[in-house]
Amino acid sequence: MAFPIPRATFCWVSSFRSSSLSHSHLLPIPHCLSSLTHSCTPMRAFETLASLSNTTAHNPSSPPTVPSHSHKVSKNRWKPMCLYYTQGKCTKMDDAIHLEKFNHDCSRDLEVNIAELKHICSQNLDFFLVLDLEGRVEILEFPVLMINAKTMDVMDIFHRFVRPSEMSEQRINEYIEGKYGKFGVDRVWHDTAIPFTEVLHQFEVWLAQHHLWEKELGGRLNQAAFVTCGNWDLKTKVFQQCKVSKMKLPPYFMEWINLKDVYLNFYKRRAAGMMTMMKELRIPVVGSHHLGIDDTKNIARVLQHMLADGALIQITARRNSDSPENIEFLFKNRIR
Repeated sequence: MAFPIPRATFCWVSSFRSSSLSHSHLLPIPHCLSSLTHSCTPMRAFETLASLSNTTAHNPSSPPTVPSHSHKVSKNRWKPMCLYYTQGKCTKMDDAIHLEKFNHDCSRDLEVNIAELKHICSQNLDFFLVLDLEGRVEILEFPVLMINAKTMDVMDIFHRFVRPSEMSEQRINEYIEGKYGKFGVDRVWHDTAIPFTEVLHQFEVWLAQHHLWEKELGGRLNQAAFVTCGNWDLKTKVFQQCKVSKMKLPPYFMEWINLKDVYLNFYKRRAAGMMTMMKELRIPVVGSHHLGIDDTKNIARVLQHMLADGALIQITARRNSDSPENIEFLFKNRIR
């Protein structure tokens, strides 16, 4: 599904630290940039990739498309995503060295080979929102990739770092150093993290821009569903975080697709998690495991592979509207 590049975590960390600790990277940021979301142009399977489209983005010549499942070596080496960019705060879009070091295209690593579409079946949904939260005490990272259910194209990305609301500053620093320090992205976390309530507000704006959600229509998703690797993200963590943040659970979190359950029923074999699925499907891991944005991309690549194999991706869990703590699991055979 993707070109086989060995994970080079140490190089990844050192390259990010050299940039994130650079004073020049943290130029004054206009206040209006903090709420920007950066969309990427929908990528057709037979076209060259387009760079992310926004008012400040650099638009270099598009590289040639690389089939995601062909396992051919790409002419373009893997690069870590610029996490200032995903937060709407990259100030180095005219810096050639920065652009060479970091990826600013959410479609990269998720290219689709048009030949793979011949097995894809008709889906009940138009879009899949791949989500992989990070943070055990409170949510620290909220990344979502929007995938077209018919073409497997990456349509857009939403990514925010989340600042805990009930932790001391000292505990936050220890928490972030332990979680993100090993990836070299603790600095960008501190520079960009915002409270969970603000993250959801920006996320709702993003959803509305894509016509996937309207508060006036009951607040549920429109022809879209979250895809997670397990039930923890939406069964447990979002539910807990909403209580901590003293807010009502939004209606768009009422149902989701646990990819592990779909995998079990489609391939007739059990996979404990993302890494097992990728190994069994022979999909090389890209990026750093447990960095939310990278895990979301890797889960999306598993989803693309399953779509290409002809899997029907259906809702696997649904909350009771009157009693949200009660959940109905819709698959008889499921991962417990």
